[in-house]
Amino acid sequence: MKHMIALATLLLATQSGVQAATLKVFSSGGMYPVIESLKQDYQQKTGNSIQLEAAPSMGDTPQAIPNRLKRHDSADVLVMVDYAIKPLEQANWVDSHSHQVLAHSYIAMAVKLGSGQPDISSVAKFKQALTEASSIAVSDSASGKYIQTKMLGKLALGAETAKKIAVIPATPVGEAVAQGKAELGFQQNSELKAVQGITIVGLIPQAVQQDTLYGAVITRDTQQKRAAAQFVKYLQSDKARQMMQEKGLTPY
Repeated sequence: MKHMIALATLLLATQSGVQAATLKVFSSGGMYPVIESLKQDYQQKTGNSIQLEAAPSMGDTPQAIPNRLKRHDSADVLVMVDYAIKPLEQANWVDSHSHQVLAHSYIAMAVKLGSGQPDISSVAKFKQALTEASSIAVSDSASGKYIQTKMLGKLALGAETAKKIAVIPATPVGEAVAQGKAELGFQQNSELKAVQGITIVGLIPQAVQQDTLYGAVITRDTQQKRAAAQFVKYLQSDKARQMMQEKGLTPY
């Protein structure tokens, strides 16, 4: 019900004669396919448009959201890994009151299309797949950091496995797998689903899984606060929640 009320408020505001806006949205990979697929519906409902740009939630690349904000790149709304929003609030780059949690995301494993699919139905078999793999690709964002700093430890896998890991910065891990640059690839399920040329083996076992939340927040310097707030409400609508499910996320 609250999602229907939010969308009704959005439509009412749009119909009240407010001038159409073009919102610049920085989105990390987990939510990017969702927003890309919703752009047309959002524009039809509101008359506003979205300038969507891919931007990792963290990392050392120039495209990463914290690095963009540090050099004063303009944006109206950020959609990103939720825990990465807190440092932006502390830096006074975003409006903390606008912060909304949108979805749960889980890590999946992929292989190149047409290659054999390891059995990862149990922790023991998953560990065996990692041990036997010749190369492993992970992102430079939330899932990759978790795999390197926590998951390997949970599986009691040491340096021999760690040295097989290649970190893929600012581009989908699935692309590296599709190109044969890595035997196994790990990233958020929604990010892998957007890549052709791979087979998603499945989510990694629950015992070593990480639930990553995605959230949205409005930048403090936006000149379009009303339109930005309406867009965040739209991302909580039934239409948006349905699209999240289609793209491999679980609405919050």
